[in-house]
Amino acid sequence: MVFSSAIFLFYFLPIIFIFYFLTQGKLVLQNIVLFFASCVFYFWGEKQYTVLVLASVLFNYVMGVVVDRSRVPFKTFALALAIGVNLAILFWYKYLGFFINTLGGFASAAWHDRARGIHLPLGISFFTFHGLTYLIDIYRKDAKVSYNPLNVGLYTLFFPQLVAGPIVRYKDIDQQLRKRTVTGERLYEGSRRFIIGFAKKLLIANTAGEIADSIYGLPPHYLHASILWLAALSYALQIYFDFSGYSDMAIGLAKLFGFDFLENFNFPYAASSIKDFWRRWHISLSTFFRDYVYIPLGGNKKGKFRTYLNLLIVFFLTGIWHGASWNFVLWGLFHGAFLIVERIGFGNVLERLPRLLRHGYTLFVVLVGWVLFRIEDFGLLKMMLAKMFVFDATVNAQIYSVAYFLNNYDIFILIAGVFFSWPWFGKGPATPRRYGMAWKLGADLSYLLLFLVSLTVMSSSTFNPFIYFRF
Repeated sequence: MVFSSAIFLFYFLPIIFIFYFLTQGKLVLQNIVLFFASCVFYFWGEKQYTVLVLASVLFNYVMGVVVDRSRVPFKTFALALAIGVNLAILFWYKYLGFFINTLGGFASAAWHDRARGIHLPLGISFFTFHGLTYLIDIYRKDAKVSYNPLNVGLYTLFFPQLVAGPIVRYKDIDQQLRKRTVTGERLYEGSRRFIIGFAKKLLIANTAGEIADSIYGLPPHYLHASILWLAALSYALQIYFDFSGYSDMAIGLAKLFGFDFLENFNFPYAASSIKDFWRRWHISLSTFFRDYVYIPLGGNKKGKFRTYLNLLIVFFLTGIWHGASWNFVLWGLFHGAFLIVERIGFGNVLERLPRLLRHGYTLFVVLVGWVLFRIEDFGLLKMMLAKMFVFDATVNAQIYSVAYFLNNYDIFILIAGVFFSWPWFGKGPATPRRYGMAWKLGADLSYLLLFLVSLTVMSSSTFNPFIYFRF
């Protein structure tokens, strides 16, 4: 069950709303409703693995109490044990197959068979990271322990962010779990934000994804540079509007129930450096690695070499977090290398360049990076990259040209995607309530029309999950 499905929109969500507002004024009952709904939401997609996530919640609740009530050195031991168990679960389900395949012949046939039979539970990286932030923040006294298992469970399983984030820190919603209100303003803003994300996914991400898939599904010897750059652009738009669309819907849904989540994207393709890009892209993940890996390793406080090493470690982990494949590692180290180059001195050069050149450099690096991210086979990746930078006169352009992959609707969507990747309206789409009634009415009608068009597209499309569901 995904946000952009009829089952979610017309059955699950209305039923939850009815029960939620029937318990208005009784916060404990409302939390029970949301917790139960979140369990149903996860069970719908993963069945028996719901037991795994519930066991994770219970373990982290107990260990949170232990960490809070213990004294050093047992407090540190308890935290280390809890972190080890969480990471062991993540490793088993997400990385064991990758590890066994990397060992190759050094691993027995039995281990290869076992690894192939392991299923990757939806959202395992996200609910594991939620557990880690909860425990570490308690240890650091950045958050207060909860002696109410329902609050820990709802924090971890809350269905808007359960499967693909954003990563929410317990201290940011602790008060909201114990006191919150749903106002007309929140309902309006939450609905508006959900519609924006819904349209991003259905209208732009899915269309751009179809273009990218149709190109990358062909043998590379039929493709020339212009087609491959079209594929890179299409995939860049797909992954941005797919994931930022999910984040918009998650933030909007949370607001409908009285919760405020922090932003997860801030127009990353408008960045003027790779450093700036990572301040804008998947903000909750980059913040997680900054606070829980980079700074504990010493950050930039232990000399240049350690700073560069820390950056490589962080971006190695960023890459492997996205998937158990070497292309993700390469993608992470690719970005880490450019961050180091910028820190060494190229960042100062960038600041003196015209804005257009800074944006051009950033987009070029990001687009090439998305090719590394998209293609898992290294042999195919090498061929694709070579063809992107070398004009190949042997390719028969009459077989596949750029026009072959695009119709007028596709061209319109790509142009719209590029346009809406830029902050023309400031940091985000303007909230129409601060303008006059005529503007508000026009905006409301436009959101309604956008929702209806998106519904029409949804009704005629096949199941298309969000990209980050597999991470």
